[in-house]
Amino acid sequence: MEYRYFERKGFTFSEVLITLGIIGVVAVLTLTTVIPEIQNKQNIAKWKKEYSVINNAFNEVLADGVTICEPYNASGDCKNRNYTDEFLKSLAEKLRVVDYCGDNSYVLPDKVCDNYYDDKNVKYKWVGIGNNDSRFRALGVKSKSNPNSASPYGISAINFNKLALLLNDGAVVYFGEIHGGPWIVVDVNNYRKGPNEFGKDVFVIKLLSDIKRNQHSLKAMGVEGTFNKEKNGNVCECSPNVGVKTGTYLAGGNGGEGEVISGVCCSAKYLME
Repeated sequence: MEYRYFERKGFTFSEVLITLGIIGVVAVLTLTTVIPEIQNKQNIAKWKKEYSVINNAFNEVLADGVTICEPYNASGDCKNRNYTDEFLKSLAEKLRVVDYCGDNSYVLPDKVCDNYYDDKNVKYKWVGIGNNDSRFRALGVKSKSNPNSASPYGISAINFNKLALLLNDGAVVYFGEIHGGPWIVVDVNNYRKGPNEFGKDVFVIKLLSDIKRNQHSLKAMGVEGTFNKEKNGNVCECSPNVGVKTGTYLAGGNGGEGEVISGVCCSAKYLME
């Protein structure tokens, strides 16, 4: 009987390495696109949750009859006026706060959000701001616009440095007042995780008030009445290509009526999706 032997053919070691290399390159290219997209969706989901929690707490404070702020002028609104200490305390009590810091006007000296200039010795590593300085960026800004500036990315903390609350889920809620405020800024995953960009993991709420009618509401930045249409158009866009990237304030100049920081109006857009 005649036997036939068939030669088994397989991949050589070199061919296997080449194939694995190609697969690795494709995987890296895919992951660099997929991972940021997943993170963006997670941050948007967190933003929706935080907005709901803050808004519910705010409505409870209103129901308790707490004074939110003092009238700014004859028009009877809260614009550019300080929050009352009563309001900040009452709202904080309704949130799950695990730590806090602020500026000298509200907190004790040992709780001031300081040490901004020394990365290796930051007392409140979750906060991302000093007394007047911020490390948060406008949407689309990838590097320091002015490394020698007190606000190297172009956005100071003056709109959100009065009080910062670290919540038990890792989010940080900031309260600011002047230059178009009062404002509430939310970093959904706190400064340590990044990317620390408005419109990605940092979002803005504006307090709209009519003290004479005792009407107060929180509105996500980008909703009707939260921005100047003459400076920003009828729709405040959520885009890295629209808005100021290195401005000082969230909504333009001293009156808060200028062109907004790129990315802040994503706050309203994502809530509506």
